[in-house]
Amino acid sequence: MDNFSNYRENRGFNWAALIAGILMVVAGLFLIRHPNKALQAFVLLFAIISIVQGLVWLAFYSHFRYIVSMSWLSILSGVLDIIVGILFLYSYDAAGLTIAYLFAFWFLFDSISGITFSWHLRHISGVYFWINMILNVFGLLIAISLLFNPALSALTLIWLVSFWLLIFGISEIIAAFAKR
Repeated sequence: MDNFSNYRENRGFNWAALIAGILMVVAGLFLIRHPNKALQAFVLLFAIISIVQGLVWLAFYSHFRYIVSMSWLSILSGVLDIIVGILFLYSYDAAGLTIAYLFAFWFLFDSISGITFSWHLRHISGVYFWINMILNVFGLLIAISLLFNPALSALTLIWLVSFWLLIFGISEIIAAFAKR
């Protein structure tokens, strides 16, 4: 059957996209307006994810201990994940600082990797090499500034997530009306 023959039947208003879009926009605006609460929410989210991941590793061990030779690593990883999750729950300040530094180190390692791997572009195109090198050095400078200012790092993370929520929320709202 022709996929395009039922095009008119698939048209209509997408309420799920509208609701998701509105929720994303509201969440994005909330994060911008309340960055301290946003960081606390990130800490809580990471704590819960860490604890759940630890339980998953422990379940992995119980199912695969006879099949996978180094399955004892899943016990170690599971216990460490659970400990990190519990520590995050009991020390929001330390957890927020940890997340800020992890974000800064992510920028640092990505920029160093970008500089390292951009050298292959010298043989392909000098213009692409220099553009890539300049952008990665700029990223490296940003990473260094984030490392020396963890509050800026945390705020940058919150703003990036906020703008992502706003952009994709607006996109979902547009998509809700596009099927009409």
